[in-house]
Amino acid sequence: MNKYFHMKFKYLFILLFTSSFFTACSQKKVVQTIEAKKYIASLKAMGYDELKSQLKKDTTLLNKLIKTATFELQLTSHFSSGEKSTVDKSVPEFEINHDEAKIKALFNDYCNKLLFEQNFSDNANEESFNLYGQDLFSYESRFSLTDDNHVLEKKDSLFKPFKNNVVTNEKAYFFRGKKIAKADIGLKRIDSIETEVSLKLPIDFEKFSINKSDKTAKYKDDKIEIESLKENVAQLKIPMGLYSEIIAYQATNGKNVRMNTSALSATPMLGIDKKVSEILKELLNIFTEVLKENDEKSGKEKLNQINQNHLNAKIDMAEFDVYLDKLSKDKAKIEELGDIGLYNEIANAGKKVIGVQTQFVFAEFPDDINSIDVFVATKSVSFQNKAMIKYGNHYLNPKYFDDAKPNIVFYSHKTDRKFGVSNRDGETIIAPKYDELKQLSNEYFTGDEKLYWLDVADKKMVPLPQYKNYIQSLKAGYDVFEKAVGDDGKLGVVLNRDKIILPFEYYRFEKHEKFIIASKTHNLDELYDLNFKKLPNKGIQKMNTVDNFIATDIKFPAVFVGEDSHHKKALVDKNLNLLTGFKYEFINPFFGVNNYYIAGVRTADGSNYWYGIIDEKGKEVTPFIFCNIAEEFDKNGKLKFCLKDKREAMDFKAFLLKYKK
Repeated sequence: MNKYFHMKFKYLFILLFTSSFFTACSQKKVVQTIEAKKYIASLKAMGYDELKSQLKKDTTLLNKLIKTATFELQLTSHFSSGEKSTVDKSVPEFEINHDEAKIKALFNDYCNKLLFEQNFSDNANEESFNLYGQDLFSYESRFSLTDDNHVLEKKDSLFKPFKNNVVTNEKAYFFRGKKIAKADIGLKRIDSIETEVSLKLPIDFEKFSINKSDKTAKYKDDKIEIESLKENVAQLKIPMGLYSEIIAYQATNGKNVRMNTSALSATPMLGIDKKVSEILKELLNIFTEVLKENDEKSGKEKLNQINQNHLNAKIDMAEFDVYLDKLSKDKAKIEELGDIGLYNEIANAGKKVIGVQTQFVFAEFPDDINSIDVFVATKSVSFQNKAMIKYGNHYLNPKYFDDAKPNIVFYSHKTDRKFGVSNRDGETIIAPKYDELKQLSNEYFTGDEKLYWLDVADKKMVPLPQYKNYIQSLKAGYDVFEKAVGDDGKLGVVLNRDKIILPFEYYRFEKHEKFIIASKTHNLDELYDLNFKKLPNKGIQKMNTVDNFIATDIKFPAVFVGEDSHHKKALVDKNLNLLTGFKYEFINPFFGVNNYYIAGVRTADGSNYWYGIIDEKGKEVTPFIFCNIAEEFDKNGKLKFCLKDKREAMDFKAFLLKYKK
């Protein structure tokens, strides 16, 4: 992908920027503070000529600061699709056609399965901005994942357009069951966060158009600046309020063919907060009025208009102005910081006076643009849920942490940017000294390309050079490691990292309720009990759970498909009892039914299959007379099947009754 990148120092920056930013300089209520009163008193104590002399100097400074207030920090990134072609067929004009009830149900499901992940860093609570820096907490939902992390495509695709619009507002934090202030979290592993989760869903809209020759466009009271509109890419400066309501962009090419965007990116443009500029101008007006006043008493009375906001704006803006002047002369530092470091430096230095007013948008289309339609939401509904969100690594299997006594990798900004390990209470177990530290489980880590076991009691990392990798723990003390055997990596089971229980001859271990599947080859499994005693295989050469190869959120019973040396399949229960003989070519689950399975046998000539249904106990509940039975039901919830070369659909229960064996 092509990246557009450009930079001008001091008054204009265009930098790669992908994360949200802070809004600085909050509007404060005007108050006459002690500090403001002292400042006014110090001015009034001067002789009138001395006062005017001082105000002339201050006026010069204010004029300079007001000029500096034109400072603009423009941040933008755009990753092009890299593709451009002639478009001859129009897409439909944008419309809202989502099912509100269905989206609300998905949103509720999203909230119910929301988890948070914590950023463990020794500066996580600091308010300094860092481009690409992580928030203290990030959120992910398991609503579209099965227990074994398969993606439920239908759920995922339906809610995907709305997922980025979900807002999680943190209300309270809990550590060991008690509330804790955010500032006190540090490296402590938070247990839960009380939140308000919301989603704004547009239900009506208007559109406005931008023509290729336009320099500006107007929508109601908002002015949109067209920075550039060349070929198939438009660069637009859009006020933040309007931008937040835009829901789509479409364009037409020279043939009046309508196109959707092929790539879209938007980043904030930062400038001096308007309130700061206004306050500086107010103070300048006060000084100007005093300078014009010949009567000392009247002139000094006008000083009473000065308040704390005026002082803050003057002091903060002066600091930022001095900083910019100094930095602009330090070419070595600018070069050392690099583009991203320089941005972080300036953003943090100016956070008292910088604010967000405009969004810079790149809209790219497949073909050259003649005009753009911008669609703006005019009516929306809001969904909102209160949720107590638990900590959880939603994507990890097995989990990194022991919930009771977790060991946690943290990143230290204070110790030469190294990684260390802390516990749940935020106490350091291993001082930060690793350039890279990856957690494999609660006690195993790879650090700087070496495998380690964490000895918590002695607070030390024990290297394990004899092993290539840690894979999983089958029970306390019994771990699966990978070891180099010839040119291959083989797995074995080791007690306390020392005593070999099962030799390094396997490529997979899978633990179930009453036994362990140990795969020696892709066609040969061995079976062990939970004490690693080898079990009779009863003719089973290969075995998987019945739902091993599908993604569904329904729970299946502990039923397995065993395969013999002739590749025939049988149904097997959790006690390794054969529920059927090895007679089927396949045994497949339904996506929406968990206690019946599709099985197949060869036709007499061996060229095809006859389909039938068996239940979870292995009983054949229909004859094997069907030329096909589909795993997924149709859109009306009916079973799809083929009988005598005729395609049909029927309610599943009715099907079982009609064709009951």
